Amino acid sequence: MRLCGISSILALSSCGLALSRDGQYTIMPSDLIATSAIRDTLISNQIITDVLDDFEPTYYVDIAYPEAHERVLLGNDIPVDSVSDRPTFTFHKITASPDAGAKDSTFTLILTDPDAKSRAKPKMSEMCHWIMTNLTTPIPEPPPMHASKEGELMEYLPPSPPPKTGPHRYIFVLLEGDTTDIKAPADRPHWGYGKKRHGVRDWADENGLTVVGANFFFAQNKKQ
Repeated sequence: MRLCGISSILALSSCGLALSRDGQYTIMPSDLIATSAIRDTLISNQIITDVLDDFEPTYYVDIAYPEAHERVLLGNDIPVDSVSDRPTFTFHKITASPDAGAKDSTFTLILTDPDAKSRAKPKMSEMCHWIMTNLTTPIPEPPPMHASKEGELMEYLPPSPPPKTGPHRYIFVLLEGDTTDIKAPADRPHWGYGKKRHGVRDWADENGLTVVGANFFFAQNKKQ
């Protein structure tokens, strides 16, 4: 089953501003976005279980594709040709946890596809699409869209779901932890682990990283 959004409300930021499907803005408590809406949406779309172990998000991950005027909103549909360039990003703490986001915290942002080549037949899952590391808060202004950025451990590979494979989940995961000895995956398919539906969970564990946030969108080939 595919469930998008958060009870018909798409979260826009950790400050509690949200956009309903009828285009009206409303105020939502930031802790509701954190502890209920995000986690529930990840569970409903089987991102928690397929890709991640269960966790309580402590950061909201804000992803945008400015040139295409698209924003990643916890399960919205974005055309494939709108995600060809690196996105811009930021992340905001959304809980009062004393352990979340210490001043010396370092973060890593990844993009993965658990539905390669399709959700029904994920024989190349997970596919590693991007790794940005050595991120700290507050993060600086985003780099030029076409420029490489210091900290890009795996170059951005634009999503390109094959024809007739239905919608793919493209998942951004924010990880917290020391990146001094972090290593790139051995390969993009299966993140180099050689097993179906293996990837972020294994790589994060191997590098001592903890999941603190996630966001995702759906994209599919025009030929279905």
